[in-house]
Amino acid sequence: MLQDEGNPDFVANVVMLFCEEGERIIGELAKELDQPCVDYGKVDTFVDQLWGSSLYVGAQRVKNTCIQFHECCQEKSKVGCLKTLDYLRNDFYDLCSMFIP
Repeated sequence: MLQDEGNPDFVANVVMLFCEEGERIIGELAKELDQPCVDYGKVDTFVDQLWGSSLYVGAQRVKNTCIQFHECCQEKSKVGCLKTLDYLRNDFYDLCSMFIP
């Protein structure tokens, strides 16, 4: 068992790390999409990181939005990426607000 008497805060620490790393990744995504010439490969790498983390903590809405984001990267659609980034922010911060006061 991952959380037990010897490590009672394991789940809380995992969720906190997800929220901290996710916030950093969302900041990097915003910075990349603010560039005049977007590196969609780099954007997609950040999206993959957040997608993987969302799988780990069971963040279904964040995971699904990352899938949409990936599709926008494949299409090299800056407008689509920016719109999906807004959805991702909302889904992510809605989730993290349940755990972090």
